[in-house]
Amino acid sequence: MTPTNSETFRIGIIGFGQVGQAMAGVLARSYAVTVFDLQIDKSREPALVKECQVGVAASVAELTGAVDVVIFCLPTPAASHAVAKQMVDSVHPGLLVMESSTVTPQDIFELDAVLAPHGARVVDTAVIGGIHALKQGQAVFLVGAAEGEVATVDAILRTLAAEIHHLKRQGGGMRAKLVANAVAHAVYVVLSEAIAVSAAQDIPMDIMYRLLNRESGLARPLTHRIGERLFKGDFTGGMSTANARKDSKLFLELAHSLNVPVFATQAAHTVYDIAASEGMHADDYAIVATLWEKWLGLDFKTGSAA
Repeated sequence: MTPTNSETFRIGIIGFGQVGQAMAGVLARSYAVTVFDLQIDKSREPALVKECQVGVAASVAELTGAVDVVIFCLPTPAASHAVAKQMVDSVHPGLLVMESSTVTPQDIFELDAVLAPHGARVVDTAVIGGIHALKQGQAVFLVGAAEGEVATVDAILRTLAAEIHHLKRQGGGMRAKLVANAVAHAVYVVLSEAIAVSAAQDIPMDIMYRLLNRESGLARPLTHRIGERLFKGDFTGGMSTANARKDSKLFLELAHSLNVPVFATQAAHTVYDIAASEGMHADDYAIVATLWEKWLGLDFKTGSAA
């Protein structure tokens, strides 16, 4: 059984890359930590191993049988599935498995289907914030766990996290992380296009950076358009969809004249075209998000900016 006193937890980390090492370095200050990774060899041992801050298991099975909590920090969903299968014969009742690799909610359910019949409990503890934040104990964790698992999970994550958000159901942490990551990755493509169009016109990069870094730049679509308008259903006044569509069209024409390829911005313009066809011309362009309400039968006004 998993100990009720968090100080007695024996923690195993499977996957000792950058994320695994960052977690181990912090957790080893409070817990007995054992790690396993196929790439660990005695000629290239990480500093944590050399300094004996963590133990090294010879196999997944050995680690599983020796700890109360197993944390996955693996590179792919396939790796998580392979490890789960190797754990089966060594699982003991009450073993807590925390999946901190980036996987889908379906992967979480499938891991649970493999391990739960043998007595393990699987939760998703998705991490956001990068390696530096993990090393500083300042990461953000998105936890998908039943209410009965929260206390145990929080006891461990408090040493690693500046924020812990509970998504209340298995798979919820990964759902939220995939959305957050997708936003970051897509926004970076839009920014890359903006920088390319700027550079093609000799606009100083420092000026463009400052413009986008202002509250009226990158933050405003989230804080104002979503938080102050979409969540409240308020689309009166503001910048009209017609004007936003016009500006988008002018940007695309400019990029074309400069022979700068733009992909994400072109795709975004399609949404404004659809909004125009739906009669949204005069409303603040925050209204374009309601297209998804219509398509999916959702109500974004139940959201919150808090």
